[in-house]
Amino acid sequence: MSFTRDMQIRLAPAAARTATEPGQDLEVEMAFASQEPYERWWGIEILDCAPESVRLGRLNDGGALLYNHDWDALRGHHMPGTVRADADRVIRGRVSVSWAADDGKTIRLIEGGHLTKASTGYEIHRVIEAATAKSGEQIKRTIDGRVFGRVLERCQRDGRGDLAAFRRALDAQAGAFERADDKPATYRVIDWEPLENSLVTVPADATVGAGRSAQADALAPDNTTTENTPSKDTKDMSEAQAAAPAAPAATAEPKIDVAAIERAATDKAQARINEINAIGEQLKDFGVAEMARAAIASGMPVIEFQKHVNKHLSERGSKWAPEIGMSQGEAKRFSVVKAVRAMMSGDWSNAGLEREASKAFAERAEKAGIQRQAENSFFLPVEVQRRDMTVASATGGGNMVATDLRPQDFIGLLRARTLVRELGARYLTGLVGNADITKQTGAGTAYWLASESTAITESNQTVGLLQLRPKVVGAYTEVSRLLLQQSTPDADMFVMDDLAAVLGNAIDIAAINTGGSGAPVGILGTAGIGSVTGTTLGYAGVLEFQTDVAAANALNTSCAYLTTPTVAALLAQRQRFTSTDSPLWQGNILDGEVVGFRGATSTAMPAATMVFGDFSQVVVAEWGALEIAANPYANFPAGITGIRAFMTTDVGVRVAGAFSAASAIT
Repeated sequence: MSFTRDMQIRLAPAAARTATEPGQDLEVEMAFASQEPYERWWGIEILDCAPESVRLGRLNDGGALLYNHDWDALRGHHMPGTVRADADRVIRGRVSVSWAADDGKTIRLIEGGHLTKASTGYEIHRVIEAATAKSGEQIKRTIDGRVFGRVLERCQRDGRGDLAAFRRALDAQAGAFERADDKPATYRVIDWEPLENSLVTVPADATVGAGRSAQADALAPDNTTTENTPSKDTKDMSEAQAAAPAAPAATAEPKIDVAAIERAATDKAQARINEINAIGEQLKDFGVAEMARAAIASGMPVIEFQKHVNKHLSERGSKWAPEIGMSQGEAKRFSVVKAVRAMMSGDWSNAGLEREASKAFAERAEKAGIQRQAENSFFLPVEVQRRDMTVASATGGGNMVATDLRPQDFIGLLRARTLVRELGARYLTGLVGNADITKQTGAGTAYWLASESTAITESNQTVGLLQLRPKVVGAYTEVSRLLLQQSTPDADMFVMDDLAAVLGNAIDIAAINTGGSGAPVGILGTAGIGSVTGTTLGYAGVLEFQTDVAAANALNTSCAYLTTPTVAALLAQRQRFTSTDSPLWQGNILDGEVVGFRGATSTAMPAATMVFGDFSQVVVAEWGALEIAANPYANFPAGITGIRAFMTTDVGVRVAGAFSAASAIT
């Protein structure tokens, strides 16, 4: 989630300014943030800019300056050691805008006054909520950033702007808070970390003007006493000022070993070439060799080349456009139930739209190599999968009453049913053919040099491929004869919702389990994941999950525990320390917290098993076709029709070390 504020880049008057010479970088003094209150839909946000409240290590280590928050659009870096929290509670520092990034286009746009906005991305670690109670008293509480971010993300996903729902969810996770509903709460971020700054063309919130920049500099120090309570937000910088670099003080010229510097530069350049060539050679069958030659010629760093390769392989074979050109009205009129009835009877006279749309989609799908799984079946066009619907369904399907709900689609329903998606799994959609993603399987080695004449031992990164191949998963549900006689959006939604629930569970099982019998290999079947002893699992064992992942340099605040409800109930009864009220599993069984990290449960997990790790390393691939077949004789005496859906998908794990698992937990 991202939030932005306008920022005005202020340069010296044009008459007093000399344009940057071609090839020369531009240094800009920026004010990245201030304590100016900012109104969000969920309350008043204040970033505490005291030195003890903001973590500046990432920016002061040469943090990235991006364009429009695109990690592939590097425009420069922060000058190491220049970013600081000043006494007026404003975060400032110098950035270097690179000429080489785009042949000086960004620099000229800044100097010309055309690129005037910027934005900073940051991570929240602790928040203090302050509000007025119904009694009129001022009350405060400290909230962990992970909890705050998780609640906010869910509320924004389910419907932005529902303040009452946000407060209920926050209270459920952080404890009861007797605030007055008619007064906005203030959320003071007292522990946060800027991750990057970006030059932006269009701010997210155009109502926040550049006039704020002058106010930011004039802010007096905030004397409010702070208490030292990850969500990832984005906020526009309050100002940025460009100034000519100060002339350095005259110092005695040091003695420099020119030969040693030249040797080091040559070795570094050769190491870059070797690493890029190694990647290009290993992936030459995927068109990467030519990319490697171009990257070497342009001087592209290895890390940037790896990003381009990953993007290339992710997009490779994904140019199939499955849309058949249905209008919004046609997509809304398409009836799944009507198509099922026509397919069973063989009479499509009352389902002409459904027949033609399915035929058109089938032709496109088959040209893309996606074959039918059943002879008597129809395809559900993508436009129908994405359509807005005004539906609601009762649990039994017979007492459905139309109700205004949020726009929905089948794929959206499916993903809402997958817990791995909620925990951070990445989705690749619209694929055709095989999909291959690079993954690093080994790293280069650094060596200390005994002397200036010692040669560096050559070592290269090793890369491998995460190969995703089309696999077919089927879902089956049964509907009554009376329901199939309906031709309403409610009936359609009931059938699609049921299929999505079954398919979602199947994908969860595949993403978690060991594979086999045509199923993808999930986390538990991936070679190289960590292992924890499950016997009498206690505090030490729970921490071992984290140390396993940390040893692979994969531990981060988005990691989570996933287990069965039975194991969660077991851990909820076990204390971290004897005779204390600090259970290992805190919160409810469905969604709790385990030693500082999120804990979730799923019946897709094998019995007595727990997994911990970074679920963003799980990749779910979708090939886009949803095929539906029907069996009118599933339960002939009762008039029950069986409906089966086929979907082409695959699951893979990019980094095995990002996970650790335990089985036979007692």
